[in-house]
Amino acid sequence: MPGIRPFVQADVQQVADLVWKVLHEKKGSSPPSLKIYFEELFLHNPWLDDGILSRVYEDAQGKIVGFFGAVPRRMSIQGKTIRLAFGSNFVVDPESRASMAAIQLVRAFMKGSQDVSITDSANENSRQFLRSLGFHVVPVYSLQWARPLRPSLYVLHALARLKKSRLIASLASISRPFCSVADALAAKVSLSPLRQSPPTTTSEELDTEMLLQCLATIPSKHWLLPEYDRTSLEWTLDFLAKRKVFGELRRVLVRNKERKIIGWYIYYVAPGAVGEVVQIGAEGPAVGAVLDQLFYDAWKHGLIGLHGRLEPQFMQELTLKSCFFFRNGSWTLIHCGKPELAGLLESGTAFFSRLDGEWALRSAIE
Repeated sequence: MPGIRPFVQADVQQVADLVWKVLHEKKGSSPPSLKIYFEELFLHNPWLDDGILSRVYEDAQGKIVGFFGAVPRRMSIQGKTIRLAFGSNFVVDPESRASMAAIQLVRAFMKGSQDVSITDSANENSRQFLRSLGFHVVPVYSLQWARPLRPSLYVLHALARLKKSRLIASLASISRPFCSVADALAAKVSLSPLRQSPPTTTSEELDTEMLLQCLATIPSKHWLLPEYDRTSLEWTLDFLAKRKVFGELRRVLVRNKERKIIGWYIYYVAPGAVGEVVQIGAEGPAVGAVLDQLFYDAWKHGLIGLHGRLEPQFMQELTLKSCFFFRNGSWTLIHCGKPELAGLLESGTAFFSRLDGEWALRSAIE
């Protein structure tokens, strides 16, 4: 009989093949790495919760034609734990006749035991669909920030992404030596807003234990905080490190001249590309110094720019540091029956980075 049931180990192959076909637009069997991804994320993550389940939709022949992955996460408000459920890898086979599968899967997800249902990677079609079911957009977490580090090369990169053509590719190849000269000047001229100079802070590798301590102390003024223990944080960082599509994951602790810890940052390093920032931690007057250290570190590693999701507590300093803001691709939407929780997320009074949401849990196959 067709309908919805929980996702189990025996479904991994079918679900991976379905996602491979629909989301990746590929034919044939899915690669082993995608199957491992689904098994690890939805069946072995450290937040497994019997009240928050991933589900499949079977047609009358017992074939899986729909999937909605749910990943529980935890945050705390004034020491009280709340449960979030991220909707991840939502897919329905467009060739199936299960016209109500999508609605039934999402409604089943919304009926879980979580306090907040959330997605931070919805495309335009998903945004419209989820809004029709009672979700609403959180604009502040739907924006991204960008900081060019090598402005000429960054512009070429942006043009190439906007319009892939032989002409753009030829222009980029011919212009690259001239761009390198222009970018070197931009980094050295004293009046340049993109000038790079060694920061007054020092940096060192950030290990899991230190990150746990930082998360427990530095973002003290935020009402809503991510909740980790050593196991869940190690699992998340390991999951991120496997995503080589963005480069190598770099984790850095920042100290001031007095050797006091003032913040940290985590980002992907891929020389010659735009680095993706996963998380920044800092408070008050230290924000600017941590950003300076991040931008200089990324520039020294050969990146042409940095992108990150907007975190409202850093917006002023990001603006002062020649960053700009844009919305591209992903929307953040929530469904919550408790107005006070919804209000905290909508107002931006949460320490909610890419590390703490669905972005960190995407497949390494892009």
